[in-house]
Amino acid sequence: MSIVTAAEPLTASVSKAVMKMAREVREPLMEETPLEDSLSRVLALDFESPFSLPPFRRAAMDGYAIFSASSIHASKEQPVLLKVSDEIRAGQWNPSNSSEPELLDSVRIFTGAPVPTGYDAIVMQETVQERRGLRSYPAIQIDRACPKGQHIAEKGEDVPQGMKMLYRGTAIKAKEIAVLASFGQDSITVYRKPVVAIIPVGDELALPGESLQAGSIFDANSFMVSARLRELGANVIRQAPIADCQFTIEAAMKAALDTADLVVTIGGVSVGDYDFVKRAAESIGGSPLFTKVLMRPGTPTSAYLLGSKLMICLSGNPSACFTGVELLLRPIVLKASGRNDYRSEWMEGRLIDSIPKPSPYPRYARAFVYRHEKEWLVEPLRNDKSGNIAAFARANALMLIKAGGAGAAAGEEVRWITLSI
Repeated sequence: MSIVTAAEPLTASVSKAVMKMAREVREPLMEETPLEDSLSRVLALDFESPFSLPPFRRAAMDGYAIFSASSIHASKEQPVLLKVSDEIRAGQWNPSNSSEPELLDSVRIFTGAPVPTGYDAIVMQETVQERRGLRSYPAIQIDRACPKGQHIAEKGEDVPQGMKMLYRGTAIKAKEIAVLASFGQDSITVYRKPVVAIIPVGDELALPGESLQAGSIFDANSFMVSARLRELGANVIRQAPIADCQFTIEAAMKAALDTADLVVTIGGVSVGDYDFVKRAAESIGGSPLFTKVLMRPGTPTSAYLLGSKLMICLSGNPSACFTGVELLLRPIVLKASGRNDYRSEWMEGRLIDSIPKPSPYPRYARAFVYRHEKEWLVEPLRNDKSGNIAAFARANALMLIKAGGAGAAAGEEVRWITLSI
C-alpha cells in the first residue's frame, strides 16, 4: 500500500468549496413515480398543461344563467321577469331541456356547472326574487342590468392549453401535487433519489442502545447526518462506527463507493496521530478538491473525487459536523437530487447580543432567529461551544460572523441561513 499525503492543504472558502463539488455532480437518472408517492421528489421534466382550465365555460356563482341582453332595461321600477326553463348542477354537461332557449329564458345553475350554450351572464341568486310566470312556470325577477360575462369563468381563463406550469428541478410539495392532479396526472417523471453512504469513524464511538464503556461516547453525528439527508430527499446507508485504522477505513470507503452515489465520512479528518481519513482517501486514489475550508468550526472538512463520485469528509466535532452538513453537504445533496434551488439562501438580521470571540476565519454560529415588526432578530445561543450538542435543541439558523476583528456587537447586521429544508 502506498500512502500519499498532500504537503500543503488545498484551501477553499465555503462558496468555492461548494462550487468545486457542484461541478462534479451529474444530472441524476429519471424514474416514474405514482402521484401519491411524489411528495418531496424532484420533477425531472417541465410540465405543460395538456388542456385548458377550466375546460369549459363554468359558473363562478350559484344563481341563474341568463342572456345579458334581456336585462339591459331592468331596474327596481321596471324589473324583468325571466322564465326558469331548467336546472344544471356541477357534473352535468347540458340541461335536460334540449329545446332552443329564448331571450327571456333562464337556467338555475350552481357553482362549477357548465354554462349552457347561448347564455352569457350569471345573476347571483341573492339578487333575484322567485316568482311564478304565465301558466305557473317558475320564474325570477331581476331589477338590475347584468353585464355580459358576469360570474362566468371562460374556457382557458385560468390556464391555456400548453402553458408551462411546473419546471424541471422543482421539489414537489402539496401545491405542485394539486396542479398535477388538476390535470389528471396519476404518475409523474422525477429524478432518482441520490444514495448517500455515511461512515462514522472513531474508536470511542458506541451505538445508541449499546452498553457505554469507560472513555466511550454514543455516536450522535451519524444519526444527525442521516436524518438531515433524509429530510433533504436522499436515500441513506448509515454504517456502524468503524475503528481509527487506515486499512479499515479504506475498506469501508471502497465498499461504500460500490453502493452509493456520494460517500460521507465523519471524524478522523484532523492532523492527529490517529486521524487516518485523509490518508485513506488519498491511498485509494482520491483526488482532493480541498482539504481545508476557511470556516470555524469545521476547518479540516475535506472533499475528494474518486472516479465520478464525491466523498465528503466531515469533522467529528458535533458543531463542526453540523456546520459542514448545512454549508457544504446540503447544497450538494440537493443538486444530486436534481434541485434547481440547491444553493443556500442567505438573509440579513440584527444581532441582539454581542459575540465577543474573534476568529481568523468566518465563523458560523448556531442561533435562534425570529421576526419582530419589520426585521429579523438574531439571538446567539448561550454556551454555543463547538462540542456542545445541547445547543442544537433551540437553533433554527446558522449565522455568519465575519473573520477577524473582535467578533460582532449587539445591533450589528449579520447574515444567516435557515435550518429548515
